[in-house]
Amino acid sequence: MPRRILRHAALVAASTALGLAEPTPTQAADTQDPAHHAKQWHERAAESGRAEAQYRLGLVNELGLEGPRNPSAARLWYRRAAEQGHAQSQFRLAVLLQTGRGGPPEMGEAVRWYRAAADQGLPQAQYNLATLLEFGRGVDADPRAAAGLYREAARAGIVPAAGQLAVMLIEGRGMGRDKTAALAWLILAARDGLPGAAGLRDRLTTELGATGWARALELSAELRSGS
Repeated sequence: MPRRILRHAALVAASTALGLAEPTPTQAADTQDPAHHAKQWHERAAESGRAEAQYRLGLVNELGLEGPRNPSAARLWYRRAAEQGHAQSQFRLAVLLQTGRGGPPEMGEAVRWYRAAADQGLPQAQYNLATLLEFGRGVDADPRAAAGLYREAARAGIVPAAGQLAVMLIEGRGMGRDKTAALAWLILAARDGLPGAAGLRDRLTTELGATGWARALELSAELRSGS
């Protein structure tokens, strides 16, 4: 592959590898009621032990919806819900553990909780876990497992996962090299506005030619439809 394409691949990798999925605006908006009734949510979480109430109280503390942010309290409530199998709490707890908010960083524990949420099919957790597995952060590097998780997350609409998967397909890391499939994912990533994806898409198109572009375009439609 021409070096210029690899350089662009590296740019896409750099722009996505350290990304951490955060609560969506919808998730934040969903906490507006408990934010105004934090005591009520506290009582529900503490007294009834309901995982959903504990998760919402964790969000209130993490995002500071009731006052100052309190990530240490968020860790506590997320953990209680996570231990009951609540996937979003497992994911949010892992983010706090990875980034060192609310306490010291605990990469091993972050991996554990990302994996628990990813095993339940949570795309954001699949993506974050993949970045750790790809680069061996807090866990032994496993490019093959990372590629599989990127694929699952990309199919679910996590745009940076599509960019990372494309880079791995170009380089043949964790799977066989497949530039046509890489181009298909880059078509989708560029369409969704991933920085760096359009430039790499265009360069790979030049390399593969009209036939390669046509096949990749067809494949991208199949990927988008989930077939």
